[in-house]
Amino acid sequence: MFDLSYEMLDIVNYSQRANLLFEVGVADALSKRLVSQILSTTIPEDGNIHLRCFEATHELLLERLSQHKLDMILSDCPIDSSQNAGLYSKKLGECSMSFYSATPVSKKTFLNNIDKYKLLIPGSRTSMGRKVVEWCDRQGYQPNILGEFDDVALMKAFADAHPETVFIAPTSYPSQYNVLAEFSHIANIEDLKEEYFVIFAERMIQHPAVKSVCDADFSHLFH
Repeated sequence: MFDLSYEMLDIVNYSQRANLLFEVGVADALSKRLVSQILSTTIPEDGNIHLRCFEATHELLLERLSQHKLDMILSDCPIDSSQNAGLYSKKLGECSMSFYSATPVSKKTFLNNIDKYKLLIPGSRTSMGRKVVEWCDRQGYQPNILGEFDDVALMKAFADAHPETVFIAPTSYPSQYNVLAEFSHIANIEDLKEEYFVIFAERMIQHPAVKSVCDADFSHLFH
């Protein structure tokens, strides 16, 4: 009964606005450039949409979604529907990760001496941050981690100010956005994948913007 009540309230709230309100939560660890491309699919031809974006951790976003304060979440990890009744997730795509540095270095030199380089990696509370640490463990590396960053843009800015550092970012960045032109590509790590998921409540599939994201083909963004 309460789910139906919330659903009816949502429909009324959306219908009362000149522009369709779409409240989306974005995990702070995700690439904002890729997220912006995904969100572009929510904009109808007539442009009648009011995007309201909220950035936070995966856990906080799930809490807000369960409280009906968000329509949808874009995150770097899925949810377990058996543990989150009424919530569903769909994988939108994945891309491999690469190491970059402002100071040119060969792949062989870097991988054979990775312990000697100061690394900048995603925060340990993010899915990618945990994957990087696990990858280092599997390879037998003891990384010298100078800093952890949830925001890729901040990591890039820090690396720009400290050219001796090495940082990790999606491999697709240079070819798609030319945002790493000032950095040298060191190595592509196929074992490290940055994944993108959409998470939503079952009742919200009625929202046109949610449906647009779920139905879209994002294969051109992830390679």
